[in-house]
Amino acid sequence: MKKLFSKLDPKYTKICVYACVTVVITVCLAAILLHTGGFWAKFWNILTAVLKPLIIGVVISYLFQPIVNKFESFFNKKQPHKWARGLSVLLTFLLVILVIVGIIVIICVTVYKNTSSISIESIQAMFVTFQNDYQDIWLFITDKLEAITSSPDKVTDTVTMVTEIVKNFFSGLIFGVIFAIYFMLDGKRITRYWGRAYRLMFGDKATEGLKLFLSDADRAFSGYIRGQFLDALIIGVVAMIVLQIAGIPNAVLVGLLVGIGNMIPYVGPVVGIVAVIVGCIPTAAIDKMIIGLIILVILMFIDGNVLNPKLLSNAISVHPLLVVAALIAGGAIGGVVGMIVAVPIAALIKVQFDRHLEKLEMEKEKDS
Repeated sequence: MKKLFSKLDPKYTKICVYACVTVVITVCLAAILLHTGGFWAKFWNILTAVLKPLIIGVVISYLFQPIVNKFESFFNKKQPHKWARGLSVLLTFLLVILVIVGIIVIICVTVYKNTSSISIESIQAMFVTFQNDYQDIWLFITDKLEAITSSPDKVTDTVTMVTEIVKNFFSGLIFGVIFAIYFMLDGKRITRYWGRAYRLMFGDKATEGLKLFLSDADRAFSGYIRGQFLDALIIGVVAMIVLQIAGIPNAVLVGLLVGIGNMIPYVGPVVGIVAVIVGCIPTAAIDKMIIGLIILVILMFIDGNVLNPKLLSNAISVHPLLVVAALIAGGAIGGVVGMIVAVPIAALIKVQFDRHLEKLEMEKEKDS
């Protein structure tokens, strides 16, 4: 036995021992996870339940922070006041609520005026005209409706799923707003506390690297928000003007909804199409509806392929091709949410890659 061990190569023996220990540890961990699956499932549910409103709160506070800072700097122009921060947060939320209520009032008033002028005869005339002139589309719609109504279980499951999604969204939103209020009120103190903890645990060098990364992330995301807001403003105004010239009913409201919906990639066209259809129903204006839909399709094609990539590339300093590629990849990975965060994440990755290239260049210059 001693002769056998003496003939073994110590180097490869050590590698085999490490490999065996790694396999044993992996198998043990897999067995533990397998036998404690219920615990980890509950732990994951609790973790996601806490993280969801926390992330919503971070996003809300990040979006509202510039407005809060503007109010606070105005109140502290002559001398600092303790109440300035709290009042600024309150005024910011009141301003946002006022804007949301104003938009809802405009929509409700317009819908009420339309519904008050609806007559059964006009709706019947519209459906008859649509059925006669667009027979293929009509057959497609009726087939889909028959398929849905023939399976009541699917309808029940869909309603239940939608209800659960809406309930989870609003519950997460409420707690997210609470988190956001605390973040905006005590943001500096929270940042100092966790910055000190991070520095003590990981050192000054890691802390400086984290600060640089967060600064790059802030520039990427704030630039994306500015570019997206400017794109929504341009498309909303252009849609109002063009639809008004074409004589589309409720052109101003449709343009407003298109602009608001365009803050989220690919949502603006859906909102605009629904608004045009609903606006043309009371007068049975099929021709106006078709013209409005064509105008929106053209506008959204120009926006999605020319205007939006150009504005975002200027705002976050990336090539339009990278913007388009990021939107496609984000949509494939995470749907609408993926498209919202894809462009700033791509910009952030590009900045980090550029910094890495600069570091390599500096190292080569030192070596030479």
